[in-house]
Amino acid sequence: MELSKVGQDNIKSLDNMQYEKIINTEDVDNVFQCIISLKDGTVLGYEALCRGPKGTIYENPKNLFHTAKQYGRILELEEICKRKALQKFKSKGEKVKLFVNIDPSCLFEDEEGINLLKNLFTLWDEDYSFLIFEVTEEICIGDYKRFCNALNQYKKFGIDIAIDNVGNGYAGLNLLTNLEPLYMKINMELVRDVEKNVFKKAIIKSLVAFANNTNSKLIAEGIETQAELDELIDLGVHYGQGYYIQKPSYELLHTHSNIKQHILERNLTISDIKLQNITTIRIGEISRPIRNIFVDTLGKEVNMIFENDLTIQGLPVVDDDKPVGLIMKHKFYRYLGKQYGYSIFMDRPVDYLMDNAPMVIDFDTPLDQVSEIAMKRDDDTLYDYIIVTKNHKYCGIATIKDLLQKTTEIELNRAKFANPLTGLPGNIIIEQKIRNIIKSTKDYSVLYFDIDNFKSYNDVYGFDNGDRILQMLGNLIGQWMELLDFKEGFLGHIGGDDFVAIVESHVVNNLCDAIIDKFDRSILDYYSEIDQKNGYIMAENRHGVMEQYPLMSLSIAIVTNKYQNFESVSQLVEYASRIKKKCKACWKSNYIIGNITE
Repeated sequence: MELSKVGQDNIKSLDNMQYEKIINTEDVDNVFQCIISLKDGTVLGYEALCRGPKGTIYENPKNLFHTAKQYGRILELEEICKRKALQKFKSKGEKVKLFVNIDPSCLFEDEEGINLLKNLFTLWDEDYSFLIFEVTEEICIGDYKRFCNALNQYKKFGIDIAIDNVGNGYAGLNLLTNLEPLYMKINMELVRDVEKNVFKKAIIKSLVAFANNTNSKLIAEGIETQAELDELIDLGVHYGQGYYIQKPSYELLHTHSNIKQHILERNLTISDIKLQNITTIRIGEISRPIRNIFVDTLGKEVNMIFENDLTIQGLPVVDDDKPVGLIMKHKFYRYLGKQYGYSIFMDRPVDYLMDNAPMVIDFDTPLDQVSEIAMKRDDDTLYDYIIVTKNHKYCGIATIKDLLQKTTEIELNRAKFANPLTGLPGNIIIEQKIRNIIKSTKDYSVLYFDIDNFKSYNDVYGFDNGDRILQMLGNLIGQWMELLDFKEGFLGHIGGDDFVAIVESHVVNNLCDAIIDKFDRSILDYYSEIDQKNGYIMAENRHGVMEQYPLMSLSIAIVTNKYQNFESVSQLVEYASRIKKKCKACWKSNYIIGNITE
C-alpha cells in the first residue's frame, strides 16, 4: 500500500528531526581499521570510519552521509566526524598515521575551499604530519583546479594525501597527476580473489611499478583471505587493510601476531633466490586458463572465436568440466579449406573436427616428464596445446613454447648462482640457506667440509686432477645424503675444496662416518702407486723448500642449534671456523660436532 503525500512528508519530517538531533548533539563516533606494512607487518596507521548512533539506520555510514547531503548538512557532519576522530585518535597516544576520508564536494562549500577543518588546527599546538586526507572520487569533480588548490592548502599544514579507489573514479589519472599523492588505495574489487585472476594481477603489478616510479605507496583495501594477502605480498604491494588483517573497532587494535609472522615469513620466502629444477616444477605452475568450448559448440561459433581473438591458437573441448578434445586453429581452417568444408562444418558440432585424444596432463606432473611425453608426439600434433587438469577437471593449457621458456629460465638461473665446476649452489645461495635455517624453529646441523693437504696435491698433480677430486667429493656427499634419507637437505660448494651441507637433524654421525669412510678409500685412486705406498707426497712449501705432505684427508666441522642458537650467519660461520681449526689439527679424516663448550 502506497503512502499518501502527507504521510510521506510526515516520515520525512521525522527523519529530518532525528537527523537534526544527531547533528546538534554530535551523536557520532568513529571506528578504526589498521593499515599494515606488507613487508614486515608493522602498523602504518588507522583509517577512521564514521558511524552514527548504534541501533539506528544511521549507524551505517552510507545512510548517515546520504541524509546529510539530502538536507544540506554534509559540511557540518564532515567537521564533526573529523574533529571527533582526531580527538579520539590523539587521546590514544599512538605514533602512527591517521587516515580520514574527505568528500570532494565539501571543498567547494566556500570561496577558497579550504575551511572544512579550519577549527581543528587550533586544537593542538603541533604539526599534523600524522594526518592523511583520503580523497574519493565517487562524484564527478567539475573544477579540478579549485579542488586541487584546496587540498594543496592543507598540504601546507604537513598533511599528506591518499587517493581512494585508484582508477575507479571519474577522472582518476587527472587526480593523480594534479595531486601527486603519497598513498594510493586499490579498490577491494581488484583485491577480491586476485590470486585466481591473471588480469587483476597484471593491473596491480602495473600499479606497483607506477607507485615505485613516483615515490608513492600502494595500499590494498578489503583483504579477506590469506590467499589474497599472499598474492598481494608477492606482487610487491606496500601496505594492506581488511577483515583478514583486522576488523574495524572502536579501539586502536593491532593486528594479530600470527598475521605479522606470516607476512615476515612470506617476504623471506619471496626474497630467496629460487634454484628451481625441472624435476620439481609442476606443469600447473606454468599453465594458464584459456577459454574452452563444449562438444555441441557449432563450427561457426568456433570460427567467430578465432576471428575475434587472434591470440587464441586452440580451444579445449570439455564435457561436464572434463577435457574430451582439442581443436587447434590451423587444423580447423584446414578442414574448412577442403572442398565443401565451409558448408559441411560451419553448422555442425565441433566434435566432428576435434582431436579426440589430445595430450592431457595432471597439474602436479613435473616438467621433465611433460617434456618427455610432449616430444614423443607425432609431427602433426607436436606443437598442439597441452591440456592441464586438476582433480580430473579442466584447469588450463601449456604450450611447447612455455616449456622451453621455463626450462631455459631454470638453467640460466642455476648457472647464475651455481659453482661452475660442480654445478652446486654457490656462496649467495649458501648464505641464504643458512640465514633461513637460523631464523626457523627447526632442528638443524650445518656441516662444513674441507679437504686437508689439497693445495700440495694441486701443486704436484695439477689443477685438472684437483678438479676431479672436487667433483668426486661433491658427488660423494650428495649420494650419501640421499642414501641416509637426508635428500631434503641442502648441499653447496663454497669454492675451492670447501663444501657446506645443511640438514634438519642433530643426528649426523652416521652421515659423517659414511662420507669419511668412502672418501678415504676413494682418494687413493688419485695418487700414483709410489705415493700411495709412501703415504705422502713431496712438494714445495711456501718458502720454496721441498717438504713431505700427508695424503689428503677430510675434515668436517658441524654446527647445530642443539646447545645454542645463532643470531646471524657471521656468528655461525665464526663458530664453525673454530671447530674446523680443531678438526685440521688431527692428521687424519675426522669430524667434530660443536657444543656449548667449544
